[in-house]
Formats: sequence, C-alpha cells, structure tokens
Amino acid sequence: MNLIEYSRMFEAEERHWWYVGLHELILATVQRESARLGRPLKIFDAGCGTGRLCQLLAAEGHQVSGCDVSEEALRLCRLRAVEETFQADLNSIELEPGTFDVITSIDVLYHAGVCDDVAVLRRLQHGLKPDGLLILNLVAYEFLRSSHDIAVHTRERYTRRMLCTRLQSAGFEIKTSTYRVTLLFPVIAIYRLLSRLALSGTTEPAGVSSDVSVPQPLINRLLLKTIVLENMLLRVTTLPFGSSVFVVARKEETTW
Repeated sequence: MNLIEYSRMFEAEERHWWYVGLHELILATVQRESARLGRPLKIFDAGCGTGRLCQLLAAEGHQVSGCDVSEEALRLCRLRAVEETFQADLNSIELEPGTFDVITSIDVLYHAGVCDDVAVLRRLQHGLKPDGLLILNLVAYEFLRSSHDIAVHTRERYTRRMLCTRLQSAGFEIKTSTYRVTLLFPVIAIYRLLSRLALSGTTEPAGVSSDVSVPQPLINRLLLKTIVLENMLLRVTTLPFGSSVFVVARKEETTW
C-alpha cells in the first residue's frame, strides 16, 4: 500500500473505532482458544503491519511474533517495542511446520502483492499445530471498491462464501464465518459509492488517500459503541452482510 498509509495506521490503531472494535473481537477469540487449551498460546501475525495487534496479544501473556513485507511497517513496530518481527513475503514464506497455536492475518490476503491467496493459506496452514486456529479479516464486496482500495492496493474484495471455499481448499475447517461492520453498513456503503464516483477514472495509487483517520472524539465513541454492540451479537449469531468478512478456521488434523 502507499507508504504514507503505514503512518496513518500507526497513528490511528490505538483509538480508531474500526481498529479497536476488530482487535476486541480477535482478542476474545484468542482468549477462548487459550481457555480451551488451558495455557498461553504461541501466535504468529502474518502481515503484522505496524504491530498493534502483536502488542495487544503479547500483553495478554501470549508468545507473539509477526512478519511484514514492508520495512516501514517493521520500523513502526519497533516504535511500539514490538521486536519479535521479521521481514517476509507471504507468497514465499516458509514457516516451521506445526509451530503455532494461532495464526492471525488481518486485512492482508486481499492485497495486490498476494499472487495466490490459496497458496498463502496453505503456507499458513503448514505453520499451524494440528487443530491450530487461523483468524482472518478481509474486505467485503466488490461494489464497495473505492479510493480507499486504490490507496491500500486492493486486489479483490471477498464474499463470505468465496473466502470459506478457498480456506477449505487449503485444508481448513470453518468454525465461524460472518460479515461484520453490519450496523454501520448503509452509511459506509453510501460513503464508498460517493467516494468512487468522485474519483471516476482514477486508478493510480499515488496521491490517493485511504479512509484511515480518527473521527472527532464524540463520533468515534459512538461508532465504537456500535461495534462493541455488534461484537456482543457475534458471540451468539452471525451477521448476513457487512463491509468486512471475519472467519475463524481450524487446521484439519489429517492434512499433514
């Protein structure tokens, strides 16, 4: 993605309603897996960005490492004192087989730099312990493509069915699959469509900015409350549409 977007992400992740709400959902999922196994987990964040999720998971007592293709992202990880990171391309990464209890990959597989997402999923599956867990979040619906996607170099946007099919072909059993950011979906859809119209004909990333900026505090708090409420709903049900797809999948024990 555009280099400036890493700085935007770094500045927003600790406060922005979207990041805070997503991280809460991931932490709750990891906490349940840790409780199931009765111990802290060994976790790998594939495409760790500027390191906020690694930081949060490590604060919960887990052993956390991560990788990113961008040296700028890793530099910002170090500013967060997230040191267990290394530079790697997910298209060619070789993880030690059966190493991790959980692998997270948050808004990475849709990137234009990913040549074959199923091949990357197989590489991640190889690094999981038998019965290990993969947690994914990805952008949803091609009709939501906008200037944001130009800035962050989106290859494609996913549907839930598409993602689940690709996970199954890579040797995963789907445990949870849902859309998210559902309650705010009408507003986001309108904003994205207007943004796309404003940039009609523009395909070059240079000079185009993403949607990543922290709203005014009151608005940010209201949006976060909405996402927290949605996270509560996701404890008991799945949601039929939204601007993101969230999937938890388990490595099939018989694959390796």
